[in-house]
Amino acid sequence: MADERSALAETTTSNGWQRRIDDRVDIYVRGPQRVRVIWQGDEAISGASRFQDDIMETYTRDLGTVRAWMGA
Repeated sequence: MADERSALAETTTSNGWQRRIDDRVDIYVRGPQRVRVIWQGDEAISGASRFQDDIMETYTRDLGTVRAWMGA
Protein backbone atom coordinates (compact mmCIF):
# COMPACT_ATOMS: atom_id res chain seq x y z
CA MET A 1 0.00 0.00 0.00
CA ALA A 2 1.15 3.54 -0.71
CA ASP A 3 2.23 5.77 2.16
CA GLU A 4 -0.03 8.59 3.42
CA ARG A 5 1.94 11.30 1.65
CA SER A 6 1.69 9.59 -1.74
CA ALA A 7 -1.96 8.70 -1.19
CA LEU A 8 -2.85 12.33 -0.41
CA ALA A 9 -0.95 13.53 -3.48
CA GLU A 10 -2.74 11.05 -5.74
CA THR A 11 -6.21 11.89 -4.45
CA THR A 12 -5.75 15.65 -4.53
CA THR A 13 -4.36 15.60 -8.07
CA SER A 14 -7.58 14.01 -9.26
CA ASN A 15 -9.46 16.84 -7.50
CA GLY A 16 -7.59 19.54 -9.44
CA TRP A 17 -4.87 20.47 -6.96
CA GLN A 18 -1.33 21.13 -8.17
CA ARG A 19 1.47 19.95 -5.88
CA ARG A 20 4.92 21.39 -5.26
CA ILE A 21 7.42 19.54 -3.10
CA ASP A 22 10.22 20.98 -0.96
CA ASP A 23 11.83 18.27 1.19
CA ARG A 24 9.36 17.72 4.09
CA VAL A 25 6.80 20.26 2.81
CA ASP A 26 4.10 19.74 0.20
CA ILE A 27 2.30 22.80 -1.11
CA TYR A 28 -1.02 22.25 -2.85
CA VAL A 29 -2.55 25.01 -4.97
CA ARG A 30 -5.94 25.28 -6.64
CA GLY A 31 -7.00 28.74 -7.77
CA PRO A 32 -6.76 31.18 -4.84
CA GLN A 33 -6.55 28.28 -2.34
CA ARG A 34 -3.28 26.95 -0.95
CA VAL A 35 -2.60 24.22 1.59
CA ARG A 36 0.89 23.77 3.07
CA VAL A 37 1.54 20.39 4.69
CA ILE A 38 4.65 19.66 6.78
CA TRP A 39 5.38 15.94 7.00
CA GLN A 40 7.07 13.74 9.63
CA GLY A 41 8.29 11.05 7.26
CA ASP A 42 5.66 9.79 4.83
CA GLU A 43 3.02 8.61 7.30
CA ALA A 44 2.23 11.54 9.64
CA ILE A 45 2.07 15.32 9.47
CA SER A 46 3.58 17.85 11.84
CA GLY A 47 0.95 20.37 10.79
CA ALA A 48 -0.82 22.03 7.90
CA SER A 49 -2.03 25.54 7.08
CA ARG A 50 -4.85 26.57 4.76
CA PHE A 51 -4.63 29.87 2.90
CA GLN A 52 -7.15 31.78 0.79
CA ASP A 53 -5.76 34.61 -1.37
CA ASP A 54 -2.44 34.34 0.56
CA ILE A 55 -4.16 34.93 3.91
CA MET A 56 -3.83 32.11 6.44
CA GLU A 57 -7.28 30.91 7.49
CA THR A 58 -6.58 27.97 9.75
CA TYR A 59 -4.02 25.46 11.02
CA THR A 60 -4.32 21.80 12.00
CA ARG A 61 -2.25 18.82 13.06
CA ASP A 62 -4.91 16.34 11.91
CA LEU A 63 -4.45 14.62 8.53
CA GLY A 64 -8.20 13.94 8.34
CA THR A 65 -8.88 17.68 8.49
CA VAL A 66 -6.37 18.28 5.67
CA ARG A 67 -8.16 15.66 3.58
CA ALA A 68 -11.48 17.41 4.21
CA TRP A 69 -10.06 20.79 3.17
CA MET A 70 -8.97 19.32 -0.14
CA GLY A 71 -11.94 17.06 -0.81
CA ALA A 72 -9.75 13.98 -0.48
